[in-house]
Amino acid sequence: MAGVSSAEVATQVPFYDVCALLEKIAGTTGTEKKKRILASFVKSWREAHAKLHGTSKTTDSFHSGMRLLLPHLDKERGAYGMKEVVLAKYYIEILSIGKDSADGRKLLNYRAPKNVKQDSVADFASVAYFVLRNRCPEKGSLKIDQVNKYLDQLASANIDHKRDEAKKALQLLLRNTSALEQKWLIRIIFKELKIGLSENSVFNVYHPDAMELFGVCNSLPKVCLDLHDPSIRMNEAEMSLFSPFRPMLAERKHISEVENVMNNQSFYIETKIDGERMQLHKDKDSFMYFSRSANEYTHVFGANSSSGVLTPHIAGCFSSSVHSCILDGEMVVIDPKTDTWLSKGMNVDVKSLTAYENDQGLHPCFIVFDILIINDKKLANVPLNERIKSMEKMLKPKPGYLQFVERQEAISNEDVVKALNSAIDKREEGLVVKSPSSVYKPNSRSGSGWVKIKPEYVDSLSDELDLVIVGGYFGVGRRSGMTSHFMCAVAVPSNIPGEHPKVFHSFCKVGSGYTMNELRELDQQLRPHWNAFDTKKPPEHIILAPGFKEKPDVWIDPSKSKIVQIKASEIITSDKFKTGVTLRFPRLEAVRTDKMWYECLDLNELTRLKSVAQGKLTYQHANVGQKSEPAKKRRREAARVEQSRTVAKHFKPADVSSVEEVSQMFRDKEFYIVNGPSSHAKAVLEKKVAENGGTLTQNPGSDTFCVVAERINVRVKNIISQNKYDVVKASWLIKCLESGELEPWIPSDMFHSSSRTADKFAEEFDQHGDSYTEFATAESLRKVFNNVQSKNSAVPLSTDEILEISQRYFSDNSPFGLFKHCR
Repeated sequence: MAGVSSAEVATQVPFYDVCALLEKIAGTTGTEKKKRILASFVKSWREAHAKLHGTSKTTDSFHSGMRLLLPHLDKERGAYGMKEVVLAKYYIEILSIGKDSADGRKLLNYRAPKNVKQDSVADFASVAYFVLRNRCPEKGSLKIDQVNKYLDQLASANIDHKRDEAKKALQLLLRNTSALEQKWLIRIIFKELKIGLSENSVFNVYHPDAMELFGVCNSLPKVCLDLHDPSIRMNEAEMSLFSPFRPMLAERKHISEVENVMNNQSFYIETKIDGERMQLHKDKDSFMYFSRSANEYTHVFGANSSSGVLTPHIAGCFSSSVHSCILDGEMVVIDPKTDTWLSKGMNVDVKSLTAYENDQGLHPCFIVFDILIINDKKLANVPLNERIKSMEKMLKPKPGYLQFVERQEAISNEDVVKALNSAIDKREEGLVVKSPSSVYKPNSRSGSGWVKIKPEYVDSLSDELDLVIVGGYFGVGRRSGMTSHFMCAVAVPSNIPGEHPKVFHSFCKVGSGYTMNELRELDQQLRPHWNAFDTKKPPEHIILAPGFKEKPDVWIDPSKSKIVQIKASEIITSDKFKTGVTLRFPRLEAVRTDKMWYECLDLNELTRLKSVAQGKLTYQHANVGQKSEPAKKRRREAARVEQSRTVAKHFKPADVSSVEEVSQMFRDKEFYIVNGPSSHAKAVLEKKVAENGGTLTQNPGSDTFCVVAERINVRVKNIISQNKYDVVKASWLIKCLESGELEPWIPSDMFHSSSRTADKFAEEFDQHGDSYTEFATAESLRKVFNNVQSKNSAVPLSTDEILEISQRYFSDNSPFGLFKHCR
């Protein structure tokens, strides 16, 4: 980046450099190592900026680079409005790839297991890379500012449904970038880089206060500009007019914990509104509205007292002494015919103009529960009870358009239970309990002094539905190569008594509630019975919504399927499923191995559930003794037979039941530890693995990360003979524990390498274990020379071989070969 002379750094930095950076970070193991690579790039950017601008104030910042590193936070560009299939069609059209060709099918069906290489991640960008690498230049010619410009055009064109302009922008990107750059462009467009660095890590590399400031302002340009100099610290997070920030949130707690959280003092109980979290910013007759995710909806609600569907109605609700303010609250839709709020589950989008453009007379209402600025005076550090008094003085509510949240004072857990039961009877979403002394902490949840309680959090208050799986969706990322989401259905009762149902109606799609191990087990059970879903020949006994608005990738005959227990908050209307309704927030609680496929929920039972509590699945009352935690999944365990036999003490696994986790260094990794050195016995190493988030096994299987051993014994030899597992020396594990980082393996760490690891080593090391990319050290050279010596000690070089090597590597005039021809 040296020698920058243009107006902005981004005009000089090749986009290829950013892609090479992302590729290097993605291929590096360990968060700290990844952060060091990124820090070097940011440092060089700042150095180039200093050469260009010196110490003068400038609007040039790292924003051009940051919006590529954190595309999901780039609010200025917004959404591209395109996913894999749309982008695949663009590529096929621009590059004239046949839809039925091998490459065309790869792009259009990238998630199909046959297109996913073993041990690889199934994402569109990786598949596109292999399709494009013979069709693109080796290195692109675009700078960062040009790429950002074309991406802006692409996003704008897709939002405005201008397909030709979108195609033109994509064509310019495609013709001037390499396949590697296209891979990262695709991930930027999809706003998911997959480099193993969280937004918190990226912000911390840029500036220690960047995450805090972004949590307040929600603006990448502001963060990059205000914190350009890493030596200048942000002393206090600021909230300012017409600059959105992430709101304060409530944490989830047990009902019985409320009194302790509130320090046994009185507290407020507020109704939890089932609407859209919204901020209202006002300065004289100028209004702006921002959602929880900092998206602006002023065009819907009105920028002044004469525009929009809400502002003209509430502009007169403010005291004449109030010139400017920021209000925090919830936006809901009011149905004036019934004088009720319409919940989000009723498929009414409070943020959309179309919700108010029909003849039903619907209009928005802003439910206010906090005030943060009055006439440029910041109130964030003022206690809640004082903020409420200020809010009530400056606002005059207007029923149906601007109202205060329902709030009551309480002193005990019994008061919370009574309020929750009342909310259940009123079909409300739940409660928010707040400490009167709480200050406002943007983007904060834990320890905030705000607690949320919903009926579905409490055991035994929710109905659980037994549904049958009839369809599956291919997974991506960690779930690639298997079905990760499932379509569930209800049965149509047979007219013949005692006959099993023959027809099933699609009802919902579920993709959460289970662990990876549970998902793998369910996938293995269903895998032999999946059939590709063909819209031209759909299964006769599985009925989907008209037009296949929601269709699975594969389907299964219900008689070969499983019953699953689903928990959700309510039943809502939906045109995506044949039942005409679906579940809100569904999650899979358990696989019902005790039920046959034909014992699932049927249409008659579904109709009853819809009518019992207006679709709410939580309608029973709570009591003080009930737990407000999700009900644990019911497991069927096989009866255990007591055995009198035992094993030698040194073969037994360590008892890790009471071990407290201190880090997640070994998260999602399973170890089999055979033995260890005298300083770190098997039991000691097992406890250390558990302390650092790892899991243990005494019999390696498909999920085992590696086998650890200090010495080779009969057990280790048997494992090596299977050629399935990486057998690692105990010294590697001890090295990880001492450094506090998951160190990558090198050949000298291994007793035995699996074929996958051996292939990786072949790319990174020579036959003697010398790295192609890492700088040599005295210790690494010593190990390499020992390897060379041990391999060659039995076969010394002959004189002729020495002469041949000398002639190959040294010219005739080399002073080191003076007597090489003499004998």
